[in-house]
Amino acid sequence: MSFLLMLSPASRDPVQSPESIVKALQRVIADFHARPTYSVTGKGGRSFQFFATSITDNIPPLHPQLSAAVCLLSRLHLTQVHQATLGVGEEDRGAMIISDILLSYNLPRTLARWTPTGAPGEIGIPLTNEYIPEGSIQVYLNGVTARDRVVLVDDLISTGGTMVALIESVRNAGAEILEVFTIAEKTENQGRQYVYEQTGIQVKTLLASDIEQKKDGTFSRVLHCNLGTLNGQIFEQVAAQFPPGFCRPGSGER
Repeated sequence: MSFLLMLSPASRDPVQSPESIVKALQRVIADFHARPTYSVTGKGGRSFQFFATSITDNIPPLHPQLSAAVCLLSRLHLTQVHQATLGVGEEDRGAMIISDILLSYNLPRTLARWTPTGAPGEIGIPLTNEYIPEGSIQVYLNGVTARDRVVLVDDLISTGGTMVALIESVRNAGAEILEVFTIAEKTENQGRQYVYEQTGIQVKTLLASDIEQKKDGTFSRVLHCNLGTLNGQIFEQVAAQFPPGFCRPGSGER
């Protein structure tokens, strides 16, 4: 059975099987944990530790089971998606998984692009993030109207620069943003706080990570996971399969 069928829009609630949720979490955690990092220069001329994953960079290629796991877990966080008329993401790096998530809700979807099309109504917004310095690039958004109610999805929040650009693009089109979700958060770069300060929007995330220095190099480390709206009894059953305190209710809100 394909994940799109398993997570069909007719099923309004997240899968409430502890076994399914644990397996999905294990797959996503494995993709983000203990990845080697290297330095890149981006926002503010600062140096950041960057790491690639299947979800964010298709390194190695994104497996359908991993995509299915992310789509399943997104249902614990995207509580207003069924009121949405449009899903919005961006085409760099996480475009594949973003499109998979939005497709699982049967939503029309559009991705902000890094090159202009010149189409009427196109909105261009400057972007900066952990590997893009200021003044280097813009994102270009098409297809959003003032009548739309939007769910914003991205693969990762690091410095928050990409998400702020996406939010500004959608708002410049006159649309309403219902909720914002990212699969992971690099906590050391405080992107969630930056987005809130700049836009007033709370970003929902599934995983929180940081950077760990070891003898043989610098690696990513998953700190905890957020289980959104998972009900109390099933939350306890899922949490029991991980270290104490690793699983948290909610979506990482302030």
